[in-house]
This record gives sequence, structure tokens and C-alpha cells, in this order.
Amino acid sequence: MSGTLNLTALTAHNGASVFECWALQPGFTSSTQSGTAGALSLQLGNLANASYSILPAEFDAGRHNAPNVQYVVFLSGLAHITLPNSTAEAWVVGGENGMIIAADTAAVSTYGHITTYPSTMQTVALQIPTEGGIVPNHTVLHSGPCTTAEQLRKRMMELD
Repeated sequence: MSGTLNLTALTAHNGASVFECWALQPGFTSSTQSGTAGALSLQLGNLANASYSILPAEFDAGRHNAPNVQYVVFLSGLAHITLPNSTAEAWVVGGENGMIIAADTAAVSTYGHITTYPSTMQTVALQIPTEGGIVPNHTVLHSGPCTTAEQLRKRMMELD
């Protein structure tokens, strides 16, 4: 079985934001691109653009919807995401496992989510919308955020 990228998704059901653990499809393949040939590679789909954000220490982004269906890659710092209609929460540490997908746009979620950055250090993030707001192909592994072990397990299967 080939590995894939498991990541926490902010999505919506019946107008309310929820967390799910997604496995992106298709999984990793061996790259043939010059400079990465032979390394693992996974396509994220067609992307629209990207922005680089520097969030101050202890920043409160408040309640909001995802502005677009987008990958958010936390390069450093810490994000705490909660839902106004639930006790569910996700803690996202910047770095190797610091990637989520936010798809709880105003078109599908009434109240969105709340994000705070409680670290005493700044948080650096890339926001990468999908082209046309397309939700990438995925399999829902379960409701709730992915655990660190789930994020590592599938990816590591490909390396074994």
C-alpha cells in the first residue's frame, strides 16, 4: 500500500464547521522531476496563488470562515483552532506536520472557526488556495483532527 499525506481538514456539515482527518488521493509516487528524481512526491492539485503571512506572538485572528478552499502550511509557531458550535479543537505545530486544509468557506459554513496563535513567538504560514475553490481528492479517515501518529504513519509506509 502506498503512503499518502494525512492532514486535518476544516470542512462543514449542515452549515457547521467540523474537523476531519483526510488522506489526500492519489498517494505518493517517485518523482521524475529534475532535482527531486527518486524522492517521494505528492501532487496537491491545481493551485491559484500563495501568500506568506507573519502572525505576531499571541495573535487572535477571531472567528472567520476560510476565505477560499486552501492549504495552510504553518512553517513555524503554533495555531489553536476551535469551532464556535463545538468543543472540538486542533493544535497545529509549525513544521513537518504543520499543514491543514481549510474548506469551511462562507458558502458551506455559517460561523466558520476561531484561530488563535498562543505562542510567545511569531507564527509563519503559507496560505495556498486551490484553483477554482476545488476540494482536493481525498478519503475521510475519521471525524476530528488527525493525530501526529496518523500524519507520520501513512507517509512512513512509503519509506519502508
